[in-house]
Amino acid sequence: MPVQQRRSQRRNPRAGAGGRSGTCDACFPRSSTSVRTSILAALPARTEGTVLGRRFFALAIALTLITPAGCSSADKPITVTRPALGTVVTINAYGENPRDVNAAIEDAFAVISAVEAELDAYSATSTIAAINAAPFEWHALPADAVEILDAIERLGVAESFSPTLLGVVKLYDFGGDGHVPTEGELSAALQTASMPERDDDRVRFLGIASSTAEPGLDFGGAAKGLALDRARDALNAKGAVTGALVTAGSTTVTLGSKPDGEPWRVGVEDPRDATVVRMTAEWTGNGALSTSGDYQHYFEHNGVWYHHILDPKTGTPARGTRSLTVVGRFSGLDSDILSTALFVDGPDAALAYATAHGLGVYIIDSEGRTHLASAPADSSISLSEQSE
Repeated sequence: MPVQQRRSQRRNPRAGAGGRSGTCDACFPRSSTSVRTSILAALPARTEGTVLGRRFFALAIALTLITPAGCSSADKPITVTRPALGTVVTINAYGENPRDVNAAIEDAFAVISAVEAELDAYSATSTIAAINAAPFEWHALPADAVEILDAIERLGVAESFSPTLLGVVKLYDFGGDGHVPTEGELSAALQTASMPERDDDRVRFLGIASSTAEPGLDFGGAAKGLALDRARDALNAKGAVTGALVTAGSTTVTLGSKPDGEPWRVGVEDPRDATVVRMTAEWTGNGALSTSGDYQHYFEHNGVWYHHILDPKTGTPARGTRSLTVVGRFSGLDSDILSTALFVDGPDAALAYATAHGLGVYIIDSEGRTHLASAPADSSISLSEQSE
């Protein structure tokens, strides 16, 4: 029986645990993109943001051309949206001098492009692709990759988040017609998915290539968050930007405050109904939010839902969760890694981790039930579940 392909929006199914985006989004019709989250932060409190999908890239590019310096006052953001990181990136930035704010936004997009050029495992010209082309030789890792590996260890999630599943992910062909691997194919591919030997910033794989897969690094589940951290740093570097929200689909980071003191506001939509906002997160100051969902890249076969968030222990899609969002005063990198790792761990373990580490977590489990763990009261982070 042929596979029924339902959604796979990108050639790179691991370039982030998700892919939602939008600001100034009331101008665009709703589309089904890889992850759906409404970005309300730069919009009036009663205005719902929506999502920019792949087919709106041309409009996104046009938007960058019609948002010149001088179109914003200090109390209104300059908004620029461009395709990047396999999704659409939107930067909303506040500041006194529009020219300087626009320059900072250009710097932010430049560092996003630099991260992408290093870490995109699906680009033949990236640094990581060059490493993957000769996996059994010693290679110097880019500093960005070292930071991701260190973060996985620091967060204690190595069993549920692995950057070595490239060969396993490719077996499923999420970007094509979809394929359900046999047990033999999975077993052989998993043999290539062990962590490489590491000597400071150098790595090499010690295993052997199987008949179905070769060893390879894929930092797509974390690169988006890291890129947004770099963008936030660039926006903050020269002092021209007093507040900013940067979103790349599944991950959002904020810098500083809005001029009116209102909180940043991000809505998370229902994984089965893009017209319904299930939870709204609000906070002031620096913070990050990331969502992972089973509806980002998937196909159905014989009534079974196969999605791209794989359990590193089995190589099969993690079960038990439809959507998981983390919010906290951490980096975009941490939020990106944690949303995927806790999705794999399942609702009970995710709630326990969130409670122990003071994170805000919102979960929609496989039965459609919701679970919410609020961040500590003094964090000024508010998670509000919306009535259905």
